[in-house]
Amino acid sequence: MNEFKAKVYQTAIDLLKQKEALLAEERKNIIESILEEEKNSAGDKYETSRETMTQDLNSIEKQIKQSKLDLEELYRLNTIKDTPPTVQEGALVKLGAEWFLLAVSIGQIKVNDSKVFLLSKNSPLGELLIGKKKKEQINFRGKMQVVEELA
Repeated sequence: MNEFKAKVYQTAIDLLKQKEALLAEERKNIIESILEEEKNSAGDKYETSRETMTQDLNSIEKQIKQSKLDLEELYRLNTIKDTPPTVQEGALVKLGAEWFLLAVSIGQIKVNDSKVFLLSKNSPLGELLIGKKKKEQINFRGKMQVVEELA
């Protein structure tokens, strides 16, 4: 189980690193476009184009910042090696046939042919899971589910 959990963390970390690299490349391209636009344009059309690119750059910067925070959080949570007695932040939980990692909310990843959903402890499901023990039930969206595994 701990081996699977380690793979889940590593896959999520790799995904965030790839995302960061793509965002950095996109940021570089936008900056180059802004500089090129400065050389070739003048007037209102230039100002509108530059403003749009600046907004795009700001959006990319926010995404990069969030990605870095998510990565730091994953690294921090990955240091927890003991199996917790109850579901807590950093725990890997199996509900029915689905796996959930309570860490950062970055969606679904695939590890060893299993889908794993990464969600925040503050998400609706995360809030229901916090404090539950193995074999306890939760009612999520009108459906009773059992905490099958906990790591």
